[in-house]
Amino acid sequence: MLLIKTVSVIISLLAAAVFVLVFWNGIKKSNLEPSLRKWYQKLGLAGIGIWVIAIYILTLAGTFVHDQEDAFPKFLIGLFVPVIAVLLMFKSEHFRTILNAISFKDLALGQIWRMLGSLFFLIALWGIGPKAFMASGYGDATTGLIAILTLVAFLKSSKWFRPGLWMLTIIGTIDLLVVLFILLKHDPIWFKEFPNTAMAGAFPMMLIIGIAAPIALLLHIFTLRKLVLNPSKQMDPLKS
Repeated sequence: MLLIKTVSVIISLLAAAVFVLVFWNGIKKSNLEPSLRKWYQKLGLAGIGIWVIAIYILTLAGTFVHDQEDAFPKFLIGLFVPVIAVLLMFKSEHFRTILNAISFKDLALGQIWRMLGSLFFLIALWGIGPKAFMASGYGDATTGLIAILTLVAFLKSSKWFRPGLWMLTIIGTIDLLVVLFILLKHDPIWFKEFPNTAMAGAFPMMLIIGIAAPIALLLHIFTLRKLVLNPSKQMDPLKS
């Protein structure tokens, strides 16, 4: 159990750090005025910092822990609130400018930590969660591997770089949806067998659900947006 706690903490902090790096690089490469770039850098650091600290505090306080009187899985709050908050920022022209400046390389790099999602193998094998989590372990490991191969294609200026990004986005998003399906299907509100997913809202699993998963999903959304906005453009990896 100590190993699971340790890896969960590492995943949450690494995902947050990578997200800051991706966003920070987008700000630096954008054509915003220097004063605006500094403001968004401060906003990004403060926003992500508050988000991570809030999830840690609320998780340790047992805010998302399952209760017999729950009408819905409370872990969904920690999962979707940060995603919705960031998506609302799409209304800002400045924010969209930053997203446009984020490189495909950084977006692929931002998913490599998904290899650590192999943690789900242990959760399934040790009986802490449903055996169905084996699929999540395979999904995260595959996503992380595709991210690595996509970066290799970038470094070699390979034509497979763009297809790699599409595969990374599609497979990575499907993996997240599979995890969500497993969490909901085996939630103790309506699943009375054991093992269930009662651990989802508790420490340390909530760190992955409330920090790492939203970050992974947002990076996929950013990547898909960038790919769709340039559907026919022949992408030069070294300029992306």
